[in-house]
Amino acid sequence: MLNRHLAVDTPTTPGYFQSSAWHVSAADEGVTAVRRMIWLYFWLLIFEGALRKWIPPLSIPLLVVRDPLVLLIYFQAARCRRFPINAAMLPYFFLLTFFILLAVVQITAGIGGGPLVAAYGLRTDLLHLPLIFVLPEVFSYADVLKLGKWILILSIPMAGLMVLQYMSPPDSWINAATAADAKQIAFVEGKIRPAGTFSFVTGAAHFYILAAAFVIYALAEKRSVYSRWLVWPALFSVAIVQPISGSRTLVLGCGLIAVGAIAFGIVNPQRAHRIFAMAVLIGAAVAALSLTSFFQEATGAFMTRWDTANAATGGVNRGLVWRFFGAFLDSFEVLPAAGFFGKGLGMGTGAGSTMMTGASQFLLAENEWPRVVLESGPFLGFSFLAYRVWIAAKMAFAAAAGARRQQLLAWLLVWHACPSLVTEQLSQPTNLGFMVLAGGLCLAAMPRNRSDARI
Repeated sequence: MLNRHLAVDTPTTPGYFQSSAWHVSAADEGVTAVRRMIWLYFWLLIFEGALRKWIPPLSIPLLVVRDPLVLLIYFQAARCRRFPINAAMLPYFFLLTFFILLAVVQITAGIGGGPLVAAYGLRTDLLHLPLIFVLPEVFSYADVLKLGKWILILSIPMAGLMVLQYMSPPDSWINAATAADAKQIAFVEGKIRPAGTFSFVTGAAHFYILAAAFVIYALAEKRSVYSRWLVWPALFSVAIVQPISGSRTLVLGCGLIAVGAIAFGIVNPQRAHRIFAMAVLIGAAVAALSLTSFFQEATGAFMTRWDTANAATGGVNRGLVWRFFGAFLDSFEVLPAAGFFGKGLGMGTGAGSTMMTGASQFLLAENEWPRVVLESGPFLGFSFLAYRVWIAAKMAFAAAAGARRQQLLAWLLVWHACPSLVTEQLSQPTNLGFMVLAGGLCLAAMPRNRSDARI
């Protein structure tokens, strides 16, 4: 009996090393499978909008096409012990539990749009968030650079597509929206805001902010990261979409990445010459484009749009500053209307409003913070928002610590990841996908061997 209990594989037991190798191989295959599914998530994020726009029968089914993939990623990550259970995830599980209980209470009390709308609300707020923390568990620094390379590769034809969309009439098939009775957002002078392969221009904005981060990283890094035959066309692509997009989000987002690069040069004087050279190259690219009549016309149209938008909201202070901070204050102004249990999970989403009224509209609020508070009430609403702010703050401090040690990429990515975490409208599936992708890439770009540089 004793001998039977001791009959386990040990280093001297025949087959021990073969068994260990098999377990290691199986674990590696599991991680590889998760990594491939994350790549699939990326490709769907890039092209699902194109399929929804240009193949109308796929518009509704593809709205949540990444949802089952996310669940499969979580399942496979748990199987190979790469699903993180850490200080960042524990509050998430508490929030998930209480949000599910809230959904049950709302459905029982007849609050909101019913079970399907509530389920979509739970999906919107909580389903994709853990992917931010799964991604760095399976992505290496080399994987981040590889994905960045593909972003730069795609940025070149994407810019060509956006130029074609900008020059085409609003009712052209190339400017189709995801609904038959919908149109792309208007720009000025009979133009639309080109969306590239995405549903709307917000997707293109997030895509090119990420592209700007990888372009600046390639230009400012001491060693050659990507081929100059890729970096230069990508740089021109990022530059040319700035005015034709008509998107202040895109321009300000790329501006934040540039501010991050300058701050990096200030913190690391020994790298300042590289940052200066990067700024000169970007300036040269913009100057070269400014010589073309097309770029001049697009810049004039964008400035008209900028001035019009600012004037409509009371000037620069209201148009830009208040646009950012006003959304936070609005969440407190809607407290009397929210009630203790909220008005119903999912009601503030486009899909939720479509299920309830037959049309996509803002039933509660356009901005993210008041939407969350109105849907789920003050207690859970502000708890969820505080969790997002806390994650963003931890990510920012970790990236700043890395920047002081001359780690540039995570520092650049955090200038997009943190604003997205705090303010992004999760009810738009593409925005949600880019928020998750930016946060996950930022964490994966931080060094794994330093606990103070990771959440």
